[in-house]
Amino acid sequence: MDSIPVVAFRYYGRYGHFRKPYSNVSSFTYPFPPRTAIAGLLGAILGVPKEKVAGNFDESKMKVAVTIEKEIKTITHVTNFRNTKQGSAGDVNYLVKRSKKIKFPKKVPKWNTPTQIPMELLRNPSYLLYVSLNDKMSELTSRIKNERYVYTPCMGLSEFLAGLQYIPLEGVAKPLSPGEHEISTVVCKEDCSLLIDRLRPEEGHHIQELKVPHLGTAERTFTYKRYLLNMLPKNLPVQMKVAPYQFGDEIITFL
Repeated sequence: MDSIPVVAFRYYGRYGHFRKPYSNVSSFTYPFPPRTAIAGLLGAILGVPKEKVAGNFDESKMKVAVTIEKEIKTITHVTNFRNTKQGSAGDVNYLVKRSKKIKFPKKVPKWNTPTQIPMELLRNPSYLLYVSLNDKMSELTSRIKNERYVYTPCMGLSEFLAGLQYIPLEGVAKPLSPGEHEISTVVCKEDCSLLIDRLRPEEGHHIQELKVPHLGTAERTFTYKRYLLNMLPKNLPVQMKVAPYQFGDEIITFL
């Protein structure tokens, strides 16, 4: 197995939301950005059209690893949603002050009645992303270094702006032998088995298993994988069935 060139950067924000598609009445969030969301982030940085993101960052063209840098904390925020699809944009009152010249309907149509949805939001999320692309690696590195993004990066939703900070760890990720390792990133469950006897909850082990989107298409159909992650910024003790990678002082695995 060959070494892989990697660019590392911090991905952070004040709030974030990566919606779980199977949540209905309430909108829940994944605790870390899925691979599909990171593909969208890279598309925003490089200016890739939305309909081409899935093809440009498929499994053969992009590898990414995610480290949870801060403890995962969430809050619940009630958000007002309004359905505007059944009417024209003119049916929605965007004015702050009522004008005497404009006649407003006495009753709001039923389809235009706002609905309150509880949303689970990530609070002060921060992640370290390790990205390898088959193409445009130098452009990606340059844009992150100089903060010259084609589109504004966000933390899941466009309302939650994100910051990116380049981490000067030049070099390649070198493959290691399978076996017992302390993994600093989110790891695919199929690729490892958790070393239960080495878990210490009092020392910062809070392990979760989640089913998360892995690949998507332009038509927004997704395939999923199961991942293990520590909700606290502490390494995962696992028995790796496949080769992890050494990058700097960290041992990482790709999503």
